[in-house]
Amino acid sequence: MKKQAAAWGLAVVMLASLAGCGNTPASSPASAGSAAQSTVETQANKDPFGKYEEPITLTAVRYLQDGIEFQEGESLENNVWSREYADTLGIKLEYAWTTPQSEYTQKLNVSSASDDLPDLMWVDAAQLKRMVEDDQLADLTQAYADFAAPYTDQVLHEDGGSAMESATIGGKLYGLPHIQSGYGSCEVLWVRADWLKALGLETPKTMQDVLEIARAFASQDPDGNGKDDTYGLGVNKGLIAENNLAYAVLDGFFNAYHAYPSIWVTDEAGKMVYGGVQPEMKEALAELQKLYAEGVIDPEFGVKDAVKVSENVNAGKVGMFYGYFWTCASGWLQDGKMNDPSIDWVAVPIQSIDGAPAKAMAPFATTYYTVVNKDCENPEAAIKMYNLVLEKMFGETAQPEVYNSTPDSLAVFNYAYSYGEPPMKNLDAQQAVVAALESGDASGLNAEQTNYYEGCKSYEESGDLALWGNYMMYGPTGGLAVINEYVAGGNVITDNYYGAPTDGMAEKNATLQKLQLETFTKIITGSADIDEFDAYVENWMNLGGRQITDEVNEWLAQR
Repeated sequence: MKKQAAAWGLAVVMLASLAGCGNTPASSPASAGSAAQSTVETQANKDPFGKYEEPITLTAVRYLQDGIEFQEGESLENNVWSREYADTLGIKLEYAWTTPQSEYTQKLNVSSASDDLPDLMWVDAAQLKRMVEDDQLADLTQAYADFAAPYTDQVLHEDGGSAMESATIGGKLYGLPHIQSGYGSCEVLWVRADWLKALGLETPKTMQDVLEIARAFASQDPDGNGKDDTYGLGVNKGLIAENNLAYAVLDGFFNAYHAYPSIWVTDEAGKMVYGGVQPEMKEALAELQKLYAEGVIDPEFGVKDAVKVSENVNAGKVGMFYGYFWTCASGWLQDGKMNDPSIDWVAVPIQSIDGAPAKAMAPFATTYYTVVNKDCENPEAAIKMYNLVLEKMFGETAQPEVYNSTPDSLAVFNYAYSYGEPPMKNLDAQQAVVAALESGDASGLNAEQTNYYEGCKSYEESGDLALWGNYMMYGPTGGLAVINEYVAGGNVITDNYYGAPTDGMAEKNATLQKLQLETFTKIITGSADIDEFDAYVENWMNLGGRQITDEVNEWLAQR
C-alpha cells in the first residue's frame, strides 16, 4: 500500500512539473489537490519567494485601470512585473480576458455562472461570498500560513485585521485583500489662508469659527475685487463621498457634528446603526440650510460635480472645502496655485461643534480581493506574487522607481496582479520626511520617502511652485500632518461593517442612497423643512433600512 502511495505521489509531481494551474484534467479533481500539495512541498519548499524549479503558467482575468499606459513594445503580458514574476518566481501569467473596470464585474459574473473561470481573479465582496457558496474558490488558509512573507502578513494586518477578516468566511481564508488606507480617505478642511489674512481672521479652532469664517468669505469681499462673487463653502452635488469624488463633499462637515452619513457605527447598546439616519445628522443639515439661505453655498451646487467645483475653486471663487489630503496635488489645487501664485491654502483639522473631539470618518478601504480557482494546482503562487509586489514596492529592498512609478511618472504599479499598500504608508512617510527636514539627516528614509523628502526640501529652498502640492501633502503643515493628528489623538471613526453586501443591501441600497441624497439636497436648499429629516428616517427604515440593520447586526453576532 505504501509503495502504491509513493508511486501515486511521484506521478502527481511529474504531472505538476509539466502543467500549469489551468491544465489539470477536469475529470480527475482529486489529482489537483494532491498535485498542489506535492508541488508545494517539493518545488517551493515553503519559501515566500522561492522560484519553481519548473516554470508554471497561471491563467488570470482582471480589469484595466482607466488611462493605463505601457512603454513602447510592452503590454500587460510583457512588462516589468510580468518579467519579475517569471524571473524571480518562475510564474508566467496568461490573461484569459481583460475589460475596462466598468465592465469587469458583469463579465466575471457571467464567467462564474458558466463555471468558466481562470486560476486567478479579482472579486469584490459580493462575488467573494457568492463564489465561496458555489464552491468555486480555493481555501488559502494553509497556503497563507506557509507562504506569506512576514512583511506581507504585517501589511495585511496593519488595519487591525479588518481586511483579512473580510476575506475570511466560515473560518477559512478565501481571498487576498487589496488593502488600502482608510485613513487616506479621512477629510481635511482646506482654507484660503490668504483670505484669512486679508480679512484679519485666524485659522479656525472650533466649528463655530469655521461657520463664522465661511460667512465672512461669502460676504466681506475677501479677494478685494469689489464684487459679490465668492462663496464660503464649496459643495458638490453628491454631498457625501459615497456619491461622488471626495472633493468639496460634506462628510467632514457632518463629522464636526458627530454625524457619519455613510458608515455603520456602534451605538451605546453595542448594536450597529447606520450613521446617515442618526439624530446628529439633523443638526448639521439645519446649519447647512442656513448657510445656503445666506448665500454661503453656491446656489447651483446641485448641478455641479467635483470637477466643476474644482474649477470654481481654482478660479478663486471658493474659500474653503472639505477634501482628501491629496486634493492639493496636480489636477486640483496645484493647478490653481500654478496659475495664481498668490493663492495660499492651509490644511485644517475637522473642528468640533461642542466640547467633544470631532472624529474623522474613515471608510473600509478594501474593495477587491485576489482569489484562486479551487482546481488550481498552485494556490500558493498567488501569495508568493503578493509577497513580491509588497516587497519590491514598499519593503526593505524596494525599488519604487522601477516597480511603482517610474521617473517619467509611468504608473507601472498598475501592471502588478495583486496590488495593495501598507495602510500607514503615507502617514509614516510624512512623519519621516518632516523628521529628516528638521534634522537634515535623510539617511534613514526608504526610497519612496526619499523622493518625497527631496521634493519638500527643494520647495523650501527654491519655492518652486511645481513642488507645492508635494509639500502640502508630506510637509510639516500639510494634509497628512492633519490626518496624523487625527490618528495620534484617536480621533478616527471607522466603518464597523466590512462584510459582503447583505441581501437587503444588494436589493435596496440604491433606493436608500437615492432617498438620502434627494432628502438632504431638499433640506439644504430649503425646499423641504428640517423636520423632513424625521420622515426620511422613517422612510429609510420602511424601504429596507430596518431589514439591512437586522442583517448587519446578525453579521456582528456571528463574528
